[in-house]
Amino acid sequence: MFKALIASALILVAAVPANAQQVGPGVGGGYEAYVCTNDAGGRLSLRRAPGQGNRVLTQIPAGNGIRVLESTRGRDGFTWMKVSYRGQVGWVRADYVCVN
Repeated sequence: MFKALIASALILVAAVPANAQQVGPGVGGGYEAYVCTNDAGGRLSLRRAPGQGNRVLTQIPAGNGIRVLESTRGRDGFTWMKVSYRGQVGWVRADYVCVN
């Protein structure tokens, strides 16, 4: 019985993509957070894809709430979070996201 349990766990681990990352509390629906820039009047770029060279969809003012859906390491070396903000889904730098 124990061997079957271990074998099942190994199969499950092998089936999950290596770059997939579960972030924060909750499974599947993400979690609430907010934009925390270095100044109160700052804005965070919501981008089409992870990386500073990708198109900006909108600017999110500091203090505004977002829903974090997933995260990944960008080619630029930064951690990026896929977020939902006012009906738009895009990517923001993780170092400007704070958990409630």
